[in-house]
Amino acid sequence: MAFSGGVKLGDLDDFIALSQECVKPLIEAAGGGGSGAAKLSSVSEAKALPVAEVAVVQRPNLIKSKASATNPKAQIGQVTLSDCLACSGCVTSAETVLLQEQSGEEFCKRAASAPLTVVSISGEARTSLAAAFRESPLQALQRAAEALRRLGADHVLDCSAAEAVALLEGKAEFLRRYHAQHSAPGVVSGGSSSSTSRAALGSHKTAADNKPGPSLQLPLLSSHCPGWTLYAEKVVEPGILPHLSPLRPPQQIQGRLVKTCLLEAHNRRRLHRWWRSRSPLFAAESWVWTRQVLDALAPGPDPLTPGDIYHVSVQPCYDRKIEASRPMFEVAAGVKEVDTVLTATELLELCRNVEEEGRGADSEGTEGPRLCCPLDSEVLADVFLGRLADGGSGATGLRSTAGAATAPLICCVPGNAGSGGFAEHIFREAARELFSMELTAGPLEFQTKQNEDMKELCLLDPLTQKVLLRFTAAYGFRNIQNVIRRVSKAGANSTAACDSSVGHFVEIMACPGGCLNGGGQIPEAKDQGSAASTGEAAGVADGQQAARRRRLASLEELLVAGEGTVVVAPAEHPLVLPLYRYVASRAEGAAPGAEGASLESLVGSKPARSWLGAEWRSLKVDEQGQAVLVSSALKW
Repeated sequence: MAFSGGVKLGDLDDFIALSQECVKPLIEAAGGGGSGAAKLSSVSEAKALPVAEVAVVQRPNLIKSKASATNPKAQIGQVTLSDCLACSGCVTSAETVLLQEQSGEEFCKRAASAPLTVVSISGEARTSLAAAFRESPLQALQRAAEALRRLGADHVLDCSAAEAVALLEGKAEFLRRYHAQHSAPGVVSGGSSSSTSRAALGSHKTAADNKPGPSLQLPLLSSHCPGWTLYAEKVVEPGILPHLSPLRPPQQIQGRLVKTCLLEAHNRRRLHRWWRSRSPLFAAESWVWTRQVLDALAPGPDPLTPGDIYHVSVQPCYDRKIEASRPMFEVAAGVKEVDTVLTATELLELCRNVEEEGRGADSEGTEGPRLCCPLDSEVLADVFLGRLADGGSGATGLRSTAGAATAPLICCVPGNAGSGGFAEHIFREAARELFSMELTAGPLEFQTKQNEDMKELCLLDPLTQKVLLRFTAAYGFRNIQNVIRRVSKAGANSTAACDSSVGHFVEIMACPGGCLNGGGQIPEAKDQGSAASTGEAAGVADGQQAARRRRLASLEELLVAGEGTVVVAPAEHPLVLPLYRYVASRAEGAAPGAEGASLESLVGSKPARSWLGAEWRSLKVDEQGQAVLVSSALKW
């Protein structure tokens, strides 16, 4: 099996299992002769080879090396999950390696022994589960929560609050870059200036924050897709990295909130219940009086630490497993924000296994019982440990003021939500705050360009028809490569280039069709798929494309308007304000008075950016900017 021109390995069955090791590629000396290829018949033979002495060596920084126990002069390559590019062309892309480290079996084993097990289910995965069960999203969530509870989960969370925070921070980052690129903001017809947009940036922003530079370039490229960010770091030229949004993906925002905010709420509740059970004031509700007096002298329960929480995230794709394993996504040294990632397919399998175990001996061959976790159960909770049925009353009780009292589940955008809704939300907010233009309440209509996975959205001046904003949605690696070429060709800090190439903002997803079509989503039943494609007369390929469009449209409708779901703008989400206040009070360099600050002053602030931010760096260059050889130099 050949991975590069530098080394060839034998004795491999399409992947490197955890018990196998590979050698670091031999690097040909600069200007040396020969092909530079070394053929190794077995891994054991490779271990015995000394490292080639070369004149100039550029060390790979993707495959780490260690000394061999059998031969001190040899080096053995170490490939970890965090090194994976998820490109199906690298040794670490084998599903076997992924599933051995993050799988349903691993979840069952760890959930049974962890002091506190928390499962967060994304909206896309919940929608896929609802379609498979042919139930509403709320019923699917209740069904999954009951199965997870029986497997050892203490709390099952919805991720809408973390997604709302990500959308608000994405909008703030775009406005910051737009103002940096446009020293004199545009004026719409009628002479209405964009002074409101400057105020919307918040009083906490200084002139230095909006100073044009390499970190404030347009177009802004979204960074919530792990397949795309891995590709950007390991394959594309380093000049593209400053265009990426410096923001944690929603999965990692949720993970950090679970290991901090939820942890504090759990410790407070635990201490309160311990005190209540031993207080003489509640003697009638607990044990006998003498036992209470003796127990009152005992020390309270030790608080849990972030390492005591086992956090599981259910997502629509396998690349999220790799995202969770990144070293930078840790809440403390060695403590990951997300410990295990399961796909919607894996969650479905767990649910069915639990239901099959619940069948009676006489019910063989019949459908398993329908599990249902009550809405008022403590299992269905939010990051403040408020009950899902209370609509965030555990934190603020603002659900009724947001107009969402009738539905426990929240979708933050009215349309195009299948991949997070970043383009939809940022476009609406930018049009309102930059040009004082209120858009229609329904979903925005993207115009299809080269193919159905390359779409564009433009905001035009009502009088001159000049393009004020141009947003692009690019799904799939074919379209990603086209975007990269256009951005590279346009050059940095070119305002005119934003109007003529990909635009001011690009929502990039590695999967064609977006997250609702992710590789970990539950495939459509064969009877549904065949019925959808039978009426197509344009050929099998056209029928499959039409069936995929119908399926994605159906999932989108279920995600946005399914039973139990209501559309609430991110700023009106009942948990967003208390979450921002919590983040501002815990972030490095937090200013006093954050507990009473307004949402407008907190969104995009320095404390929020430091707590919610992420740093993307190119693995094609070292710290001095010199090119290095990495295994992702493979041909795509």
